[in-house]
Amino acid sequence: MLWFNVVLRKGFFKNELFKMRILQDQIEFRCVEDKRHSFSVLFNKINRVLIYKTSNHEIEIDTVEEVIFGNFKSNKSVNRAFELFESLLKERVSCIEV
Repeated sequence: MLWFNVVLRKGFFKNELFKMRILQDQIEFRCVEDKRHSFSVLFNKINRVLIYKTSNHEIEIDTVEEVIFGNFKSNKSVNRAFELFESLLKERVSCIEV
């Protein structure tokens, strides 16, 4: 299984490193620093996923309950994650290249 290193913005000044895994029906986030902060998001709770192919390698996951913001650690991860999301979530995924 493929894991992506993603830094999520968890508060105004707080960022945490997570391992993100895209499964068939959900996204799993495992917190590297504190396993208690780990969580999952079911695909049926996701309204859209935006991936920004910019120098910041950003991802925005808009769910029914919240918006999750983060940054991929590498450009290769951005491309591979977009391919996976697009194959699983279809029209709910967009890529923005600036």
